[in-house]
Order: sequence, then structure tokens, then C-alpha cells
Amino acid sequence: MLYHILGTVSAVAFLLTWYGLAKQIANIEALRKSHQPATQSLSVNQFASSFFAFYANFIFGIAIEPLSHYLVWTRFGALLLILAILYQIWRDRRSISTGFIVSLCAVALVIGLCSIGFRPYPNLAKIGANSLMLVVTVLLVQGTLHQIMVLRRSRIIGALSPTLFRSILIKDVTTLAFAFTMPFAVAWPLILLNGASVMTRGGLLIQMSKIKNNGARFSKKGE
Repeated sequence: MLYHILGTVSAVAFLLTWYGLAKQIANIEALRKSHQPATQSLSVNQFASSFFAFYANFIFGIAIEPLSHYLVWTRFGALLLILAILYQIWRDRRSISTGFIVSLCAVALVIGLCSIGFRPYPNLAKIGANSLMLVVTVLLVQGTLHQIMVLRRSRIIGALSPTLFRSILIKDVTTLAFAFTMPFAVAWPLILLNGASVMTRGGLLIQMSKIKNNGARFSKKGE
């Protein structure tokens, strides 16, 4: 019973992440319409690592028995939205590396969807899903730290949406609570990934808040 209660709470809270991602896309479009750099301060590294963090949760939800609809379909929506953000970054910069990342993410999403037809996964596939969670945890931490470094250098938030990372932080906390309703032997990769996300995304939000407060302080001095 607790599994389904916290799973539902986690899924509902995840809708805030969808909202945050949609808000990020809206920020990009608003800057583009005002003829400003549309993806200023957005780290491809950060959003690619975020994609694979959601993807790892997506695959984990597919791999376990029974299939976790709470994890799979909420993450599927987030994957589509992040793919749209990565496309917007590629549209703005037209670099080969960004184009490769967009293509890689799109192919990974198709493969993930196709894998639903082959579940339940054998033990080898579950080990692969756990290994993916570990790799993605490292990618997520370094991607978020890279985004923090980008902000520290530029001292400009640009198109980066604080709403997005607040919503992701709420999602991570509720997902952690949901993960603790599962046997630890099954859920430990989920706990590790979302715990690391809470700490690094929290640090990113603190950095964004500092930049915003410094900007407000300098604005008052100039008045």
C-alpha cells in the first residue's frame, strides 16, 4: 500500500518537473523572439547528463518486476521535453558535438521504448540497468558541477530556469521517499542517483540565487 501511495505522490510531484522543463523551453523561445541569445548560459553537458539521469530511471522502471509505471511514464514525458531543449540548443549553436548529442539521445529513447516489448529483463539486463544508473550518477554530478562553473564564470543566469531546478529538486526528494518503499537490494541505484541529484542540484540553485542576489544588489547601487 505504501508503495502505491508514495509512487502516486512521486508521480504527481514529477508533473512539476514537466512544468519546469516546459518553462525552460518557454524561456528559450522568449529570448529568441526578443533577439537575445536564446540558450545563453545553458550547458549542453548539464542537459545531456539530465537526459541520461531520467533515462536511467526510465530503464530501471522497465527492468524491475513488475514494471514501475510511476517511474517509466513520468520519465518518458521528461525525456521528450529535454530532447526538445537539446534540439533548441543545437538550433542556436549548430555545432557538430551538440548535433551528435541530440541524435544519441533520440536513438537511446527509441531503444528504451522498444525494450519494453522484451521485458521482464533477465538478471543480466538488470545488472546492466544498475550499471547504467552508476554511470549516469557520475555523469549527472559532473554535468551539474560543469553548469555551476559556467554560471560562476559568466555571472549571468541567462535562459537557465530556476523553476526547472526547483521542480527537479522536489521530484528527487519524492522519488527518494518512493525508493525507500522498495527492498534496498533493488532500490539502491535509484537512491544513489536521486540522492546525488539532490545534493548537486541544490548546489546549483544556491549558485543561481547568489547570482540573482548580486545582480539585484548592483542594480540598487546603480540607482
